[in-house]
Amino acid sequence: MVTIHTVSTPSKRPALGISGTQKQALRVWAQSQNPRPSQSQCSAWFERTYGRSLSQSTISSILSKRFDHLDSGPASALSRQLAPQWPLLETPLCEWLASQEPGPTPSADVIITKAREIWNQIPEYQTLPHPHFSNGWLNRFKKRYAIQIRDRQDGVPPLPPHIGRKERKALKTFCGEFPEGDIYNMDETGLFWRKPPFGVSPTQDQLTTKRENSRVCLMLCTNSTGSDRLPLWVIGHTHTPEAFRRVNLRTMDIHWRYHRQAWLTQSIMQEWLLFFYNHVRDRRVLLLLDNHPDHQAAVEATPPPPNVHVQLFPTQSGTSNEQQLINLGISQTLKHYYRRQWLAYIVAGKGSPQNPVYTMSLYHAISWITQSWRHDLANAIIYRAFRKSSLMDPQIEFITAPKTPDLTSLYETVTRNNPEGRTVTSLENFTYPVDEDFEGVSNAGGFNVEGEPTLQDMDDAIVSTLPEQLVPPAVYAVTGIQTAIRHLAHQPWATATDLQALERIGRMIDRTAVDERPQEHIVETIRYPVDI
Repeated sequence: MVTIHTVSTPSKRPALGISGTQKQALRVWAQSQNPRPSQSQCSAWFERTYGRSLSQSTISSILSKRFDHLDSGPASALSRQLAPQWPLLETPLCEWLASQEPGPTPSADVIITKAREIWNQIPEYQTLPHPHFSNGWLNRFKKRYAIQIRDRQDGVPPLPPHIGRKERKALKTFCGEFPEGDIYNMDETGLFWRKPPFGVSPTQDQLTTKRENSRVCLMLCTNSTGSDRLPLWVIGHTHTPEAFRRVNLRTMDIHWRYHRQAWLTQSIMQEWLLFFYNHVRDRRVLLLLDNHPDHQAAVEATPPPPNVHVQLFPTQSGTSNEQQLINLGISQTLKHYYRRQWLAYIVAGKGSPQNPVYTMSLYHAISWITQSWRHDLANAIIYRAFRKSSLMDPQIEFITAPKTPDLTSLYETVTRNNPEGRTVTSLENFTYPVDEDFEGVSNAGGFNVEGEPTLQDMDDAIVSTLPEQLVPPAVYAVTGIQTAIRHLAHQPWATATDLQALERIGRMIDRTAVDERPQEHIVETIRYPVDI
């Protein structure tokens, strides 16, 4: 008979964690002792207080800088409380929450918005990539400071996930009833049109700082193939900025509107809808909009004609990037091209007596953004963005989009020339400022408060442009066209049609230039048209 002996495995003792409250208490006690206690003394105190001993390595870790955040904020009773990745951000954010009036805790969206605002005010973080403030970060922040955060501002629980899936599926089916060229999306996005890649100068006044953060709102609309891009609507603060004086905006193919906060309103949206209905005429089209209250109210007040179907995104997906077509690479790429022009402008003006940031005007901004919208933004970018939304099935399996230009060289050239010694913003934060699209961020200060910009300040150049500099003389325009003709004449790819088009424009402008020039100047122009 063989006896089999079984060896019992001792049960594993469960690990005992150390709560944030216990760590905080140990740090408070150790810091209150004079002289500072040794690690063995700390271990003995912890054992007397909590009935368990700690190793010297654990004591050393708890008293290290890793847990400095416990000295300035509440601690959690949870056993595992990780140190914050950005302590300089979380401490003022927690103080802001504590300063709120009694009542419901601000929602998650409000807290994240405030976190972005605080981040932009911390000089030590300006060279770092801007965090995404994910749900994971928010949950850890809640645990560290024992905060109860509502998911929605109005306290209404979100729709069950399966309802959102059904609505998205129904919307996708509805999109399938339209040709891809007849499906449109409109969305608004902010643009800091003269924000430089620098932080605030120590000697810079508050008014200049706020004017550097001037913002306009862009209304972008295109069909899913990019073949029909509607003219840009731009919303600023004032009726007629100085840079637009005597400018024929129709030739630039933009529509300028204004509002105190430079953002979309119901009345502007109603006006835009009428413009869209007239643009598509009798075609049967689908217009996709997010469920912003101003969008909803405008559609109700301005019902579409029978051939235009306006569809708002489902309530749950209205705040999801999964459904925002314009936000799936279109607006980001457009701004990327804009910032390339802006950096090039700063580089070109670095030798001039005036800071290019101060001479930058809305005319430059509108010219660059409209040219990028018409020419730089590839159709493939738009095509791919619409299909990323999962609302449309890809009809072209392999479509490649051009890479956005690398701004590194221009960015480094600009940041090296930093005579004021400002902190340098990271390239990522400069290219895609995180708070451009927040409606609550008002660039408009008071009207008569000292140190605050007026609405006109936000739309005008920091250094006023002389009236004679607003419109270049016609002779300069003719000179430029003659230079362009000479350049094309030496290019193997140029055609006769290209040259003839420039010649026609040159002659049109030259007819207006006759009254501006003395007769001997006209003779010289005819004899030496390129060397004026």
